[in-house]
Order: sequence, then structure tokens, then C-alpha cells
Amino acid sequence: MSYQRIEDPERLHALIDAILLIEADASLSELLRRVVETAARLVGARYGALGVVASNGSTLTRFVTYGVDEATRAAIGHNPHGHGVLGETIRTGSPVRVNELLSHEGSSGFPAHHPVMHSFLGVPVLTGDGHVYGNLYLTDREDGAPFSAQDQDVVESFGRAAGLLIDQATLRHELRDLTLSEERERLARDLHDTVIQRLFGVGLSLQVTLHDELSESSRARVNAALDELDTTIHEIRTTIFEIDQDDFDAGSLEERMSTLASEMGTRLGIEVELDVAPTINHLVGRHAGHHAVQALREMLSNVARHSQASHARVSVGVEAEHVLITVSDDGVGFGAPVGPGRGLRNLASRARELGGEFSVESEVGRGTLVRWSAHRVD
Repeated sequence: MSYQRIEDPERLHALIDAILLIEADASLSELLRRVVETAARLVGARYGALGVVASNGSTLTRFVTYGVDEATRAAIGHNPHGHGVLGETIRTGSPVRVNELLSHEGSSGFPAHHPVMHSFLGVPVLTGDGHVYGNLYLTDREDGAPFSAQDQDVVESFGRAAGLLIDQATLRHELRDLTLSEERERLARDLHDTVIQRLFGVGLSLQVTLHDELSESSRARVNAALDELDTTIHEIRTTIFEIDQDDFDAGSLEERMSTLASEMGTRLGIEVELDVAPTINHLVGRHAGHHAVQALREMLSNVARHSQASHARVSVGVEAEHVLITVSDDGVGFGAPVGPGRGLRNLASRARELGGEFSVESEVGRGTLVRWSAHRVD
């Protein structure tokens, strides 16, 4: 392995310290950010990036940077797709070291507003099974010197260690999802099989008492109690809809979305019009697809809980690097300011962790429009 070629004891200790200091239990997005920053600091690079390789194995689907401020990133525009020298690292699957980018034959130049960079070092990030998860890209040492063979060995070793950490983070996330799914399914069954049945029994008993001779005030109290029971049953059904998890492997992403929309009508009486892009099954990765389904479930449960809508329209598509879901309803809407509830906080947090965005537009009497996105191969 490349760490065996590191002759400088100080650099070897620095590498080990860097690996140990990375918090492996961080979210994947935070872990990637720390990996880039740590790699850059290891060799004194002014700029760094980690490009996540897409499922096609030839382009980049995510680009995490270090050393470039937000204003500059915004001015540059879209992330690189993996052409030029970046593409050379992807194609070869091995380290690439360049002393001067501007004169390198594989260079495709820099877009407008992009900092001019000179020296370059790119190394693959390999997961435990040898799969290339992405590539670390470093440019311009702070001391102005080109990257050395020792720099390459250090970063290559760090890339292998980072790949193992990414493996662990992904596995931990999947196990957490599995545990939550099993517990939610148990809770949903208990609510449906026990709680709702008992409430129905109480409601029937109260309805029987209405045939007795009651005073007007007593009859009014019984009817009020029946109305409250109906509301409670609706709330429980909404809760079951919200927490009942779909079988992760049961059908394509489009089929799971369609099943979810049908459940909305069957369980909660709200008609859902669904429009899914025909390419969705091929362009959205397994992990991102799972979270997209859960996000749609949360969005629809919010419609059922708060909107008083009879109809909702759902659109699911792909825009560049993201899977995008929009949900609009014909409900009562709301006006600002309205504090974010648990459902909205969950949606915002899920989008942020998956490199996407979340927004809500609403107006009293004109319904609500919700947009949610995530990196489609996260």
C-alpha cells in the first residue's frame, strides 16, 4: 500500500492523526466536507475538492470543495462534470499529478470567475471492495512548490482510508434506516389493529346511546364526542400513513411512488394526481430513491394533516444532478409568518443532508406548493 512508501515519520504521523480525527459518525455530507479539508491540509494545498463519480462511471454527480468561498462558487455556476484533467483521473482510476495545469494537454481551461490554478494532484477514493467512490482533487500548494511523489503517497493513502470511512457511514445509515423501518411497521400495526378498533367500538356504543331518551344537552355532548372520535381516528390514520414504511425492494421507484399516491386516496380520502418522469428509475440511485419516497410520504401526510384539501398534484422528475419532487394542493393554505412544524423540519433536514433544497409557498385560500430535492445518486 502507498503508506508503506511514506519515508518521513512526521508525515506518516500526520496522516494517522488526520484519519483518527475525522468523526466517522458524522452525516455523509459532513464527512465528505471534512475529508476534503483534511486532505488539503495534509499537503498544504490551497484548494481541494472531492468529486463523487456517477453510476455511469464517467462523470461527476457531486462536487464538495475546500478553499473556494460561497460567493465565488455561486459566480462560477454549475459544478464540473468531469472533463479535462478531472476526467483523466476518472478514466484512469489512478493518481494524476500535474505541475502546470495551464500547459497540460488534457486541460480544458477554467470557467469565468474560477480561480486560476496551477499545480494539480488527483487520487481515487476507493471503498472497501475496491470500487471508485470518487476522486480527491488538490491544487496549488501554499508554498508555491509543485506536488511531490511523497504528497501523492500521503493523499493516496488518505483516499483509501477515507473510502473505508465512507463505507462505514453508508452502512451505518442503511442499518439505522432498517431499524427505524422495522419499529415503525410494528407501531403502525399496533395503531391499526388495536387503537382504531377500540375507538370504533367506543363510537358505536355512543351512537347506540343516541337512541335512548336524552336531554338536548346530553345529546349535544354525545354528538360532540362522536365528532372528536372521528377527528382522532383521522389523525391516527394519518399517523399510520406517515410512519408505515414501503418495502424498499418492492418494485421500481416509479411503482413505489404510485403505490404511495394510491394509499393517500384509499386511507385518507384525498385524490392524488401523479406525474413521474419516465427516466426516473434509471437516473436516481438506490439511496436517493429511498429518501425520495420517504420525503413524498412526509409531504403527503402534511397535506392530510393541515391542508383540508380534496386534491393534490405530485410531480417527480430529474433536473441536472437532483431528483425533484413538487406537491401542490387545493387546500386552505396559510399566510406568513408560520413556524415550521416537525414535518417541515424533517423535510428540510433530509434535503440538506442529501445535498438538496426545500421550500414552501402558500397563500390563504389558494393552497400550498412544496418543493423538495436531493442529489439523485446520493
